[in-house]
Amino acid sequence: MPKLKTMASMPRAEWAGYAEAMACLLWARLLVLLVPLKHWRKHIADGIEAKGTLEPLDESEREAVKLVARSISRAVRNTPVELICLPQALAARWMLARRGVATQLYLGTRMAAEEDREFHAWLKAGRTWVTGHCDEENFVTFERRTA
Repeated sequence: MPKLKTMASMPRAEWAGYAEAMACLLWARLLVLLVPLKHWRKHIADGIEAKGTLEPLDESEREAVKLVARSISRAVRNTPVELICLPQALAARWMLARRGVATQLYLGTRMAAEEDREFHAWLKAGRTWVTGHCDEENFVTFERRTA
């Protein structure tokens, strides 16, 4: 029952963030699992830009990022299914887009992985981590190609 006590004491904004995160995570997981990539690639491609192109965040954007990161983390901890990095990054990206916060979605593969590729997705808003915390130096990121 400690989780119920914790949930009961949460402010309204935290509850709303948690509910939104659960809905977005479910949608992102279904999207990744059931829909061919060609139909949802635009959800990723719009975020892949050159590193360092995002402006610094103002105070309200930083607060939105903190709320979204907490909400995603809380939702991931409290679901009976595994929610890997890509659905987390997509869900957080959608949540922050609704709040008017620009994000950067990174997709990469570990440099040391030679036979079994280890892929990872992470999201940043400005220089602030939102999901998928990792040592970026160990990953080669994919970049969007312009035709």
